[in-house]
Amino acid sequence: MSELNKYYQETLKKIDTLVRDKQYIEAFEIVSQEIASPYIPMEFVERFEQLYVDLNKIVMVNQIKDKYNNMSKMEMLGKVYDGKKFDLNLLSYLLGKFHKEIDQIDLQYLNKIFLDKHVSNAEKIFALEQLKLSDIPYTFDFFNNVLNKQFKASTNSQFEYHTHPYFSIVKKKTENILMKDPSLATLCNELLVVIYEYYFGSQPSYEVNVLADKLTRYVRTYFEPAYKPEPEFKTWIDNIMGAKKILN
Repeated sequence: MSELNKYYQETLKKIDTLVRDKQYIEAFEIVSQEIASPYIPMEFVERFEQLYVDLNKIVMVNQIKDKYNNMSKMEMLGKVYDGKKFDLNLLSYLLGKFHKEIDQIDLQYLNKIFLDKHVSNAEKIFALEQLKLSDIPYTFDFFNNVLNKQFKASTNSQFEYHTHPYFSIVKKKTENILMKDPSLATLCNELLVVIYEYYFGSQPSYEVNVLADKLTRYVRTYFEPAYKPEPEFKTWIDNIMGAKKILN
């Protein structure tokens, strides 16, 4: 075992101990420092990224709990979305605390979030997922910011990335193609999530087999000189990634 791998294994053990002792802020600080470092061995990247997401959520929820715990439902709704700013973490806390009290008036108010051109597709999708997880049935008007399209999005539908008929098949096919290259499969999946967010409410014109093939070839160009980027497909990806940067 290399010294670098040993260091990261020991760091993960330290983080696990802190989490077990509910010292979430201290654990999150360590994870944040490691994520910011220029190099993490590939076998540890996914673990640290997941820890970052999970701990960030715990820390934010705890901070929200301290700040907003005594607020009424209506007061908290106004803090979740004030017509300009949308607080995803506070929405999660609101739904956890008041999900049995959410009524049609509240849902009509929350619908404004899904029509706001300044709220990213990724944030809107996450909000929709949170409402579905809270067993709140409702059909929202959803405005896709990058495609400039409005459509109906129901919390009763199978809209999530991992259940979407088109994207779940493409994901499985890319994983099969890149079975021997897990790091490339991870990169491919990350790109596919961005494509899903970009096209939310519809899907790319590529057939699933074609997109899986083009996507796996595209990620190989980063690490294998024998693979050259297909100009048209590269332009397509660049446009999608460019839209994500602008909107985020």
